[in-house]
Amino acid sequence: MRIHRPLTTLVLAALPALAAALPQSVENVAYPQEIYYSRDYRYYAPETLFDLLKHLPGVTLGWQSDGQQEIQLHGLDSRYLSILINGQPLLGASGSNLLASRQIPAIMVDHIEIDRNSRADLSMGGGAAGTINVVLNDSYASDGLMLSAGGETLSNRVALATHLSDDEQPLRLTAEQRLQRYETSGDTESDSTEGEWQASSRELSRNIHLNYNTLVNDRHPLQLYALWLHADRKDHTEGLYPLNRPSTGLTADLSDSNGERREERLSQRLGGNLQLNWSHLALETFFVAEQFDLDSSLSQTLPDSASQSGRIDDSRYVLGWQLNETRNEHRWSMGLSMQQMKRVNGSLEDTMLISSSDRSGLPYNYDFKENRVSAFLLDRWQLTPSTRFEAGMHIDSYEMSLDSASGSDSGVATDTFWLPSFHLVHSLNSLRRIRISMSQSSREPDIADRIPYEFRQGTTIWRGNETLDSELISNVDIGYEQNFRRATSALSDRHSGFYLRLFQRIINDPVYQSVSTENDPLLGDMTVLMPVNSDGNAILRGLESDIEFYPGTRDIRIELGAGLYRSQMQATENLPKRYQLTNQPEYMARLGFQHHPFPGFRYGGQWQLQGPSEQLLPTDGGYIAQRTSEMQSLSLFAEYVWQRGWYTLASINLTPGNTPWQEQQDIRQYRDTDPVWQLVLAKPF
Repeated sequence: MRIHRPLTTLVLAALPALAAALPQSVENVAYPQEIYYSRDYRYYAPETLFDLLKHLPGVTLGWQSDGQQEIQLHGLDSRYLSILINGQPLLGASGSNLLASRQIPAIMVDHIEIDRNSRADLSMGGGAAGTINVVLNDSYASDGLMLSAGGETLSNRVALATHLSDDEQPLRLTAEQRLQRYETSGDTESDSTEGEWQASSRELSRNIHLNYNTLVNDRHPLQLYALWLHADRKDHTEGLYPLNRPSTGLTADLSDSNGERREERLSQRLGGNLQLNWSHLALETFFVAEQFDLDSSLSQTLPDSASQSGRIDDSRYVLGWQLNETRNEHRWSMGLSMQQMKRVNGSLEDTMLISSSDRSGLPYNYDFKENRVSAFLLDRWQLTPSTRFEAGMHIDSYEMSLDSASGSDSGVATDTFWLPSFHLVHSLNSLRRIRISMSQSSREPDIADRIPYEFRQGTTIWRGNETLDSELISNVDIGYEQNFRRATSALSDRHSGFYLRLFQRIINDPVYQSVSTENDPLLGDMTVLMPVNSDGNAILRGLESDIEFYPGTRDIRIELGAGLYRSQMQATENLPKRYQLTNQPEYMARLGFQHHPFPGFRYGGQWQLQGPSEQLLPTDGGYIAQRTSEMQSLSLFAEYVWQRGWYTLASINLTPGNTPWQEQQDIRQYRDTDPVWQLVLAKPF
């Protein structure tokens, strides 16, 4: 029998979190955008964008099939989330959201804009779960230096920012080198066996951000930036680790394993925008040129000797403009953008290694090209002195072509989406307001799912589906906001208020992995896996609340947050029962505080609780659900600010409560988590 780790003492378990700043809601607009400044979260010693995002209100964490965590909004799988960097997503494969959140260094981030509902003027209209736009520091930011050490053995980080030219036309360089080491372990139990497993990972990343700002004719802002992100990663697992390790079969193999994954990533982006300001109009033009390369390999020596390697080369060019009316009670805006994207996918092996029955690589070579045109039209009205309304339409049209190495070409496919959005805000008084947002958005299947391929391995057949349709999602959000202290600006008032959000997402034609059986004259019955659109719909409903206040003194700030989520996919002829949406947690809670006992010193912490989730997995006998246990985290920090702006920071992340686990049929896999600490010496950026 397994003995669970005892609960952390009541004092620690009840210790609240740093009262992360409530959102600075954008004034004079109807859409519910929130702004969070990275400086308000530096006390957690975040190393990457992921470390920043996981502390924001309304954010939950899901588990990828390889055991890594992903960022979620509204409790929806990250495939429905749109993460933008300076208004455009980073290139990458189906896990690009996960890559983007872990590649961007936290020291490069100025602020984060969150739209919890789609909007016409967002890239691709926005994501069904929401849109996170990460705005990088510009050239007007200050110089800085950071040294940190901690985490696992020999983890460290060195980062600096410096100006290379004068203040009138500043050119700013930010550079970082980060070495991260993680070691985890656990054990696995089933009705027939039990054993231990160990996993280790090492990632070395080097990142550079170069930014230039100037004013043309003293009134037209021009910004140019270059972003270079490079990372080498190596993961190794051994022991009885059946639920997350790559394998060659559909069902979990209850035997010892020894596997390794290597990955090298390189993202390069050059972008810029010029805003022309006139008396009543503003025209913004922008461009992005980007290249992404991913070289990866998977190998295992136990229980079977197998290897898999692949390479993805992505490139993209984006050019667009946006025209905004800047005055009058009735304001409009319109925009147009054109994008050309290309992907070359190569594989050197003929083995498919999968993790939790999800494909982690495709042994197939193809060349994919896409031309996309996006346009929007948006109108904003001041209906009454206390009511604002916005209506818009986002039009997205694409043409894509595919060339495959096997000679099975899909030819050319086209599609067009008309995605409306409506937003209304009504102020009940100077301290309270309500919001209603309705919109539609789309999610396109991953290109690997739409390739007309067939791959056989043993008694399993993987097939692509070139007739796969995009998912169309209907979004509804209702919100109530109340400020406890009305200050002169939203910026100075962002630490005190109450937010309540109710939302619903209806996913039409959701994509899932179908399971069927075919008879082969030589091999007998074969299990066929193919992505298809469900005949039924999927629906998610939820409620979230956040409150932040000062309990009678400005030296202490307290935060509370909670969320409830319910979802299901309709049962159909192929789905025998109603399943919960992948990685959707059942609930979430957050508690926090921050205390300034004397000038220059502060301390605080954050406690988070997240309910269990599950994901639907195909097997040779139909479907099973892999369930993940409840999760807790506790982050503590103490910071002292010296003279001249230098500060020292100590932080530690703990996992109170029972050891987290994943369960599949009679297999339960535990994951031990050790404290992760960090010491930082820095001059603020």
